Amino acid sequence: MLLAVELAIGLGLIACGSPQSDALDTPTSGYVRIAADQGLRPALDPVLEQFHRTYPRARVEVCYLTEAEAVAGLLRDSFRVAIVCRPFTKEDSISLVEQRIRPKQLRLVREGIAVIGHPLRRDSLLSIDTLIAWLRNPRSPYTFVIEGGAGSGIFRYVRDTLLRGAMPSAPLYRADSTPAVIRYVEQHPRAMGLISVAWVCDREDSTTQKFLRSVRLFALANSGSLDFYYPYAGYLRPGFYPLARDVYALSREPRLGLGSGFISYAAGPDGQRIFLKSELLPAIAPVRIVELREEKLFDTEKAP
Repeated sequence: MLLAVELAIGLGLIACGSPQSDALDTPTSGYVRIAADQGLRPALDPVLEQFHRTYPRARVEVCYLTEAEAVAGLLRDSFRVAIVCRPFTKEDSISLVEQRIRPKQLRLVREGIAVIGHPLRRDSLLSIDTLIAWLRNPRSPYTFVIEGGAGSGIFRYVRDTLLRGAMPSAPLYRADSTPAVIRYVEQHPRAMGLISVAWVCDREDSTTQKFLRSVRLFALANSGSLDFYYPYAGYLRPGFYPLARDVYALSREPRLGLGSGFISYAAGPDGQRIFLKSELLPAIAPVRIVELREEKLFDTEKAP
């Protein structure tokens, strides 16, 4: 099994090409190849596109991989930067220090994990307690579909955060991509998918809207609560939508190169606004939640 995992990671890195050259680059020019969690693609691609428009002499190539592959490539010096949904671990830092590299990380945004079901499902409300109970049950009424299998950041979140280190007992199906997760759920009434929120919550993107019409998006409630929230940016703060995690930019750049320049752009005002459009909560810019209430404007009995 270990050999299979190493082989899969190796093939993923090969697909993105050989390690980059040491050609000189600056924060706004040159070439760099970075890795990113494949679930973040709909949110990260618009940031990348606008960065290239702003700095036409820069070329950032992004290899979208599973979280495990992205971090492994960073540690092996195949990438200078990895954008994933976890910070450096103690083991990661030790590995880089042994290479005489000072690891650096920056929290970029907070993203939600969307739960999707068959489009003909009547009920779209789900308690986090019920979801955890299904994941722990080997006779769960649902098969859970996750992109990337054991190398997936969502799988790690389910295991380490939701199940507190335990492996899920419910039936699991590994899909090769998020669109494959959506198609599987669309075709199987007893399936539930866990995907990154940007794939189904950008209300101005035609592709994500097409996906959203083909599945049922769940609103979730925290333990013991009857308040249900969808995974929109305004509800990713602690205490609202329960399935939320932070996105980090991990860097091994020894100097301020193009990788650092792209991280700074993504963490800056322009990058944060673009992330917000994909329903990711900015790490820096505030998000206002406006609650509208119906109130009587005047007393109809006294009106002339």
